[in-house]
Amino acid sequence: MDGTLLDLLEKRSEELGSQTLYSFLDRHLSVRSTLSYAQLHQHSRSFAGVLQHEECDGQPVLIYCPHGPEFLLGFFACILAGAWPVPVTRHRAQSAASLALLLRDSGATTVVTTASRCKYLPQSLIQSRLRVLLIDDPVDQDRPYRRPVLSAEDTAFIQYTSGSTSSPKGVVISHANVLHNAETIRRGLGCTPDDIGVSWLPFHHDMGLIGHVIEPLYAGLQNYFLNPVDFVARPSRWLQAIARVGGTLSGGPDFAFALATQKTSERHLHGLTLDTWRLAYCGAEKIRPETMAKFVQRFWPCGFRATSLFPCYGLAEATLLVSGHRGINTRTVTETGTTRPAVCLGRPAHETTVLIADPASGHVLADGEIGEVCVASASVARCYYRNSPASDKVFDSVVVDGKRFCRTGDRGFMYNQHLYLLGRYKNVIKRYGRSFHAEDLEASIKEDLGTQFIGHCAAFSTDDRDGDRLVVLLERSRSRKTAADATDRHLIVRARALVSNEFGLLVDDVRVLPAGSLPLTSSGKIRRGACPDVYQLQDSEEMEAPNAAQL
Repeated sequence: MDGTLLDLLEKRSEELGSQTLYSFLDRHLSVRSTLSYAQLHQHSRSFAGVLQHEECDGQPVLIYCPHGPEFLLGFFACILAGAWPVPVTRHRAQSAASLALLLRDSGATTVVTTASRCKYLPQSLIQSRLRVLLIDDPVDQDRPYRRPVLSAEDTAFIQYTSGSTSSPKGVVISHANVLHNAETIRRGLGCTPDDIGVSWLPFHHDMGLIGHVIEPLYAGLQNYFLNPVDFVARPSRWLQAIARVGGTLSGGPDFAFALATQKTSERHLHGLTLDTWRLAYCGAEKIRPETMAKFVQRFWPCGFRATSLFPCYGLAEATLLVSGHRGINTRTVTETGTTRPAVCLGRPAHETTVLIADPASGHVLADGEIGEVCVASASVARCYYRNSPASDKVFDSVVVDGKRFCRTGDRGFMYNQHLYLLGRYKNVIKRYGRSFHAEDLEASIKEDLGTQFIGHCAAFSTDDRDGDRLVVLLERSRSRKTAADATDRHLIVRARALVSNEFGLLVDDVRVLPAGSLPLTSSGKIRRGACPDVYQLQDSEEMEAPNAAQL
């Protein structure tokens, strides 16, 4: 549809009224609260009057709420007020320094939160220029509301990138961008009002926000939400929720499928029925054929079909979806003497153009040649917020036949009009005149060592006084209650040997860190740009003797 998100919410509220749009599940998978189309509109409009009274229209506003109705009401209240919601992750707001950085980058002076979440905000910021509005405080909720005059090209919200390889950047998403991508998703995934979505994905991540908040509103379908913490604590809850509510649309990154496969016990398999799950999308990070194969093998007795798998590609700069493909098809790629399969991510979506360009020259490459993935569509944002240098490089430096293409920073190739992804350019490790991909080293290490020993691992290069060094950080699994010197030394030896035997690389240093030490993005990917800082901090503080073992 044309118009704005404001138009869409008003239209759906009028058409579908009392029909349930969002349902929130507790850890026992019981519905703890719901929002109908009319309730979403009514409650959001009420708080929109507060935002307008505080003169937030035309300004960025941080949405810092729990994973529940308050977050969605705050988000849509900003839309209705003509303000620009900025969904913020909790880990970015756990320290005064990190929140101050985001506030400085976005220029926001207002944060919408709840009474319970407000106590986590650093007092130094609350006492400064930051204005805090509580969405669950009934005081002053009856402020008069005036409908703003908005156009499709106006800013709808600011979506911060996950920041896996660099500092996060705010992508300016217009109303036209988000509605175009909502239609792209509807077509690509075949969404109908009969579908039922199930999601544990955080609302501040583009896949969770666009795919399971905005798309249900656009397509007129009901969505059930799990808390991300409840999913991580017991991944089988995700599958049990799908079975309980008859979910048809659900998915997540590769690691979610791996976790569900590894952590679902025989007891939780009993009585599990997944035959309603018609489309299981997988995206946001590199998709591994072995992960998908193990998932199918584990859950086909429960009615899950391999044809339901839908590997897809997207990024915040393109609002969300770029391409997708039903089923797992691969094509073998050989680079620097290593042969591995690349998963087919399908044809470019409706009204979307994908080309592969040489990252240095910008010249378009031929079918089958490996280069940088570049995307053009009406879903692609126009810029990063208040960051002209990055905007010029990403959104304006590749122009073909008068069409502007977004540089994604991802390596891939097109073959027979289908997209294949190989990883990010910034995750390439150079050694002996050859290029190695950090994701490949990490996947091999995790598969060899097993999730009972390590939760995450990171491979990266770092410069110090001894020169360029290859470092591997291993994070203990949360199931390991205590550190054991012998176990840690064994993990270090195994990791060194595996990287040497499989990739022909000598690792300069391997460290074992406590669970939760490695920095992750909002979608669970390693933030490699922050890993050298973790490594240096661990080195200087000598956190634990086994971590400093030099074997």
